[in-house]
Amino acid sequence: MRSQRGFTLLEVLIAIGITAVIGLGVWQVLSGIVQSRDRVDELATQFEALQRTMLLLERDITQVVNRPARNIYGDYELALTSRETDYALMLTRQGWRNPLGLRRSSLQRVAWEYTGDEVRRRYWVSVDQGQEDESTDTLMLERVTDFSIRFMDQQRNWRDDWPTDESLASQALGAKPEVPLPTGIEVTINHERFGTLTRTFPLPDFDPEAALNQANEEADPAEGETGAGNTGEPAGGSGG
Repeated sequence: MRSQRGFTLLEVLIAIGITAVIGLGVWQVLSGIVQSRDRVDELATQFEALQRTMLLLERDITQVVNRPARNIYGDYELALTSRETDYALMLTRQGWRNPLGLRRSSLQRVAWEYTGDEVRRRYWVSVDQGQEDESTDTLMLERVTDFSIRFMDQQRNWRDDWPTDESLASQALGAKPEVPLPTGIEVTINHERFGTLTRTFPLPDFDPEAALNQANEEADPAEGETGAGNTGEPAGGSGG
C-alpha cells in the first residue's frame, strides 16, 4: 500500500507567511483608498461650505437697502453697520424669496458673526424686532482664522468701520438715522486650508432724489397725452 505524503510544517509556515504578506499589502491598498476618499470628501465639504458662504455674502451685500430697523426696545438701528458688539456686519437686504406665500416682508435683517474659528449667519423674520427672538442662526464656515470687513466711502477711501465717526456724530439722538451706504465692501477670510480669500462687492449707487425726478419726468409726457385726448367735445353733445 502506497503511503501518502503531506505538506511539511515548514511548507505550511511559508504558505501562511506568503498569504499574510499578500493580505497585508491588500489591506494597505484598501486603507489608502478609504483614507483618500475621506480626505476628498472632507475637502469637498469644506469647499462647498466656502462657496455657500461667499454666495450668501454676495446676495446679502449686493441686495442691501438703506432701511433702518428697530430693536426690541423700539430704538432705531442702522441699515448697515459694523459697529455692533456681537456681529462683524449687520444689514437690511431685499429680495427674500417667498415661494410658500407666507405673510411676511421681502426685506430681511441679516447679521454675520465671527466667533474666532467659525463664521455664522443669523437672520430675523421681521426687520423690526419684537419682544421674542425670532432669529435663526446658521453655521456657515469652520476653521477660519480671521474674518475682516472694510468699506469704501464716497471719496473712494477704505474705512475699517461703518458708518464713519463723522456720520455717527451728525446723527440726532433718537431720530431715524440718515446714513448713506458705502460704495463698496471688501470681505477677507483667512482659512486653515484655503488660505486668504478676498472678495470685493460693489454696492448699487442709488440716489433717491434722482430716481424720484426721473419718475416725475416719465410721468409728465403721459399726463400731457391724457390731457390732449380730452380736448374734444363730449360724445353726447347737444344737437340743433
